[in-house]
Amino acid sequence: MTRRPRTLTVVAGSLVALALGYHALNLWAMRPYQVAASFSAQEVGTAPEAQRRALADGVVTLAEMEAAYEAERACLQDAGYSPGPAGADGPGTGFVVEVDYRDEADPEAADREFQRVHRECGEQHSALVGRAYAWGR
Repeated sequence: MTRRPRTLTVVAGSLVALALGYHALNLWAMRPYQVAASFSAQEVGTAPEAQRRALADGVVTLAEMEAAYEAERACLQDAGYSPGPAGADGPGTGFVVEVDYRDEADPEAADREFQRVHRECGEQHSALVGRAYAWGR
């Protein structure tokens, strides 16, 4: 004797498959879609003037990105560090800063200070511009 699937079982299985397919399609169709680098009004409104100018037309050019990195490098140099040249990984890319803590009494404190200065210089000169430039590539 062979056993055939019950009609109700087949119908129920088909309905479950359709429901799962519909749910998957809904999740795919409703995923967030971003068409440009996004900034809050507060971020742009409180950004330093040079970054606001670079962002004003909605496009960050290679020249604007390189200028932002040069300004960040100058900030680090003014703080006593020695950053390498901008463009370490090609045009429009950043730079490398090698810091040696061997002569420091407290290397961890010296590193925390470097990280603080590096973060501040980046926020001041290149953070928003860099985000927009990377998005536009």
